[in-house]
Amino acid sequence: MIVEVCANSLESALNAQKAGADRIELCAELAVGGVTPSFGLLQLVKEHISIPVNVLIRPRSGDFTYSDLEFEIMKRDIALCRELGFNGIVSGVLSKDLSLDYERTKELVEASRPLEFTFHRAFDWVTDPVATLRQLQELQVDTILSSGQQNSSVEGIDLLTRLSKKSNNCVIMPGEVYAIPMWSNLRRKGLMRFICPG
Repeated sequence: MIVEVCANSLESALNAQKAGADRIELCAELAVGGVTPSFGLLQLVKEHISIPVNVLIRPRSGDFTYSDLEFEIMKRDIALCRELGFNGIVSGVLSKDLSLDYERTKELVEASRPLEFTFHRAFDWVTDPVATLRQLQELQVDTILSSGQQNSSVEGIDLLTRLSKKSNNCVIMPGEVYAIPMWSNLRRKGLMRFICPG
């Protein structure tokens, strides 16, 4: 079992590490679903955190369809995270019709290598999750973060289980996992990696 904790400050990252988290997803502004953390926070986390850290790349709150300038910001932030030596990138792009923006997501995946790439909670917005899983596997995305298109992973467990069974090379990681009883329920369904709020 791998427990990943979502941290939006150096203090919460330190607390997660001390509590035994396996890894951290680093972001800012959790109240709006998370955005890209500042350069200063990235530097300090690299100095003080020894467990793997994946960085959320999301230039603003709201939807997951971005302008050309916003997309350029995302690519530059990914380049910075590569230079700083982070473990992975958490990001993704949708089209206006809420399908996967395949070409732009492909660019982000390629820009991230050799770091791990997690497709984030934008997955819970897509209209056809099974087709989107196939596309993300084609792009060699390592992990999909999802609550099964519901408010919590327990509510979305049926879809999460279906996706996990259909996935060949992509880890399905339940999000919004708040308590140990929820972990047990998900583990019984074969879902062994979770993300929890910090």
